[in-house]
Amino acid sequence: MQTDLLYLKDPYQKEGKGTVKFFEFTDLVVDKSVFYPTGYGQPNDRGKVIIDGKEYVIVDTWNDGTDVHLMSHDTFPDGTKGKEVHQIIDWDVRYAHMRFRTALKIITGIVYQKYGATTRINQTYDDQAWVDIEMNEDLTEAMVKDLQDEANSFVEKNLDVTFYDMPKSKFTEDKELMKISKDRVPDFDTIRIMKIEGLPDQSEFGTNVHKTGEIGKIEFKTTMVKGKISKRLSLFLS
Repeated sequence: MQTDLLYLKDPYQKEGKGTVKFFEFTDLVVDKSVFYPTGYGQPNDRGKVIIDGKEYVIVDTWNDGTDVHLMSHDTFPDGTKGKEVHQIIDWDVRYAHMRFRTALKIITGIVYQKYGATTRINQTYDDQAWVDIEMNEDLTEAMVKDLQDEANSFVEKNLDVTFYDMPKSKFTEDKELMKISKDRVPDFDTIRIMKIEGLPDQSEFGTNVHKTGEIGKIEFKTTMVKGKISKRLSLFLS
């Protein structure tokens, strides 16, 4: 049975318990994970786990397609399999990632609606994020300011951020979802779809805030041309 992804069920869950399914040296696999693994442009959570009263700092988290692996600098002792694990994430880091993830999705939705443009890749960090927008026309200063103002209008409205599941077969039949996803189909039988009023629905597998007002003010600091059609926007939050 694959790891139960608690971080998607409740991204605000700061700690939780699980049972060790597998361990090897500094690698720990639990049946339920509060820790988000690196993926989809979002960095992994950091924090610690407690086993038999001893703390182990978690410095990396990754998903092998079935299980989430929690990586520590310290070696887990013999007999760890089957033990109860108390997981505690670094909440400040997680919440920063959540705010940036939702901000990026707002920007993706706006550029698709206004310019028919799609985003190629994006990356979130603890204190900033960037997104590559693919469009044939130049991304002027006026357009960047307009995009920033419109993104902040969604923040100010404090809209609900909700999710629903869609079978892959339905996803591939939805022309708008396929277009905004650049015909990339996530490798899951069920696709997680994000919904924000006034924006197109999008697939999303990261952790996000529940209300757009939690994001804070969005500010674009830099733009960069990455090839003929790819323009990179770097953003910060306050």
